[in-house]
Amino acid sequence: MPLDVIQEKNLTEIIDYALEYPSMVLAASKSNNTGGSLIDFSYGLYIGYISGVFFDKFLLQNSRFLNDDELGDFYSKLANRNSEIMLKIKTHLKLK
Repeated sequence: MPLDVIQEKNLTEIIDYALEYPSMVLAASKSNNTGGSLIDFSYGLYIGYISGVFFDKFLLQNSRFLNDDELGDFYSKLANRNSEIMLKIKTHLKLK
């Protein structure tokens, strides 16, 4: 069973918040990058932040982890916002 309406709303709010305040997520990007791609490292931070906040909220509300269908739906919805996330990262880091 995919994410329900409330869970989808929670995920959308978390992504929107992370996109609205990129410095909160990306503050450590430049100083902690060990020589790899700054964009890839920053994208990993974004996905980690969004996933962590969503999974924590889901666990608190449901007293369980996401099942396979819910996890697939989560990643699908996250992938749909990928271009928006990448644009925000590039803009915040002042990259082309």
